[in-house]
Order: sequence, then C-alpha cells, then structure tokens
Amino acid sequence: MPQREQGAGVGGRGQESTGRGRGEGGGRGLGPGGDCVCPSCGEKTPHERGTPCFEIKCPKCGTPMTRGQGL
Repeated sequence: MPQREQGAGVGGRGQESTGRGRGEGGGRGLGPGGDCVCPSCGEKTPHERGTPCFEIKCPKCGTPMTRGQGL
C-alpha cells in the first residue's frame, strides 16, 4: 500500500487538507445590538443577547428569524 506524504490528502473528521475544521470562518457573534429579521415577511424584533436569531420564531408567520445586517 502506497504511503502518503506528510500533510497530503484530506484530514480526518471532515477537515480539509488545510487543517481547518468545523466553524472555520463562521460562527462569529455580531454583538449585542441589532435586530432579528424574518426572511419570509420582513418582520423585525430586537436581538436578545445570548439568543441566536435563528432560535427565535417570527411572531407573524413562525419562520425562524435571521440576524439583520445592522448597516
């Protein structure tokens, strides 16, 4: 069986060959301020610290909310 060179190929547990695993480049909190916005109907609610917007259901239509851009 041929041996691979050190660092070649794909790493274990879903990691890319660069060694970056889950959460690479994402998962950064956007801070305490801002709004949660419904992607379906556009309803906005104030973001609650410690609760990700995707865990909040829209009060109008029940769709999971997303974080507003805050620009």
